[in-house]
Amino acid sequence: MASASKREPSGKLLPQQSSLHRSVVKLIVEDYQAGSSTYELAERYGVRRNTVRDVLRREGFDPSVNAKRPSLTEGQKNEIRERFLTGATRRELMRAFNVSETTVKRVLRA
Repeated sequence: MASASKREPSGKLLPQQSSLHRSVVKLIVEDYQAGSSTYELAERYGVRRNTVRDVLRREGFDPSVNAKRPSLTEGQKNEIRERFLTGATRRELMRAFNVSETTVKRVLRA
């Protein structure tokens, strides 16, 4: 009999999904309450940010309410623009200023 794994329409096997152990869920909640962002938690626990968000919602939190959006000073915004013009990539800027790609894009558009 065929395995329980699901298949794509093309016939390729999809990766099997597993749920997080309750001890990991507890750590995610504790770290979130201590101030970690969903981005930080996803990287720390090796899961997608959506997984972290879903875990938090199941545990009674609304991550969108406490979303930490780091504000950049005008000086930092100018530095991002200058670095980009001199060859820095968006990814490098994201890491250097600890912001999302969306934030970098917004700064570059302005």
